[in-house]
Amino acid sequence: MKKKLKLLSALYICCVLALIPFCWQVSLIMFIVFVLMGFIGGGMLLANKMYLKTNHWKNQFLFEKNFISNVGYRDNLGRNFEIVNLGSNPALFGFFYEKVRGQNWATGSQGFPMDFEILKYYHSYIREGGYVLIPIMPFSSISNFLETRPDYWSDSYYLKFTKILDWTQAKKLPNYSKLKLKIRFPVVFNPKLIYYILHDVAPDNRLQIADQTMQAAELEYDAKRWIKSWMNEFAVKKYEDFWGEKFNQYFESGVKMLSDMIDFCLYRNLKPVIITIPMSSYLAKEFTPEFRQKMITDFVNKANVKDVKFLDYMFDERFTRAELFTGSFFLNLKGRKMFTQQVLTDLGF
Repeated sequence: MKKKLKLLSALYICCVLALIPFCWQVSLIMFIVFVLMGFIGGGMLLANKMYLKTNHWKNQFLFEKNFISNVGYRDNLGRNFEIVNLGSNPALFGFFYEKVRGQNWATGSQGFPMDFEILKYYHSYIREGGYVLIPIMPFSSISNFLETRPDYWSDSYYLKFTKILDWTQAKKLPNYSKLKLKIRFPVVFNPKLIYYILHDVAPDNRLQIADQTMQAAELEYDAKRWIKSWMNEFAVKKYEDFWGEKFNQYFESGVKMLSDMIDFCLYRNLKPVIITIPMSSYLAKEFTPEFRQKMITDFVNKANVKDVKFLDYMFDERFTRAELFTGSFFLNLKGRKMFTQQVLTDLGF
């Protein structure tokens, strides 16, 4: 990038100098434009450097510390994990490994395709015979549908994976060339981000919250808000639409991907475990028995042809108390520790 800019600048100056004998006025104007562009470009690069130090930028990549770099790996002792988990936000807020060598490889919004890519790149950090927790969320079975919804799986979704995946994987992401530049120069692509240099946001400390922050009425509203959000996300109007013909191909695609992840683990002498994560009673009651059967049970049964362990805690009453959550969906630190300890106990740790 820098070499290209230097080359273009040199060519531009040569053109300016070449025009002087023929039309010095044009040459002067071109020179003034060049200087102005230099000031603007320099200002943008300075602003970009300042923005990269803001909480607004850093908050988007807090998970990055959980992914060990291959750089200097022979001296890197952070390997041989006994247990890791994949998954999206419920998994990010679901696991806390205190007494075992474990790592949380959830990044927030994260569908099966990115689960698999992370597993492919980082599996060598897991010891032989180690556990790989593959979380199933309410809509995991049809999450591939969101590839058709650029408002949800857009550049902002793929950007974080550009940072943590190997370049041979990252280059297959949509708009990879653009993403690679956006990681380095976010302000150049969106000058409005300069606002956060002057008015930064607070550090994201949600993973440190150990108490419920909502009252009962707020929890009821929050649960319904999640349902409405999912219906908008998948463009449906009622529960039955989720297992309608519209989603058949995505359901089958999800079955294949989960089955492939299981095979990938077994081939490498890892122990895959399909797992669901608890939700509060306020949110759990919004899901009908038919939804649970078709979107969770039927999906797992169809994909789990190798009959690996399946731990289902999604509606487990031991973990549905509101005090264990922040809002109606994500476990707080207290709930996270309690839940993880039960998972480890059930796995024989």
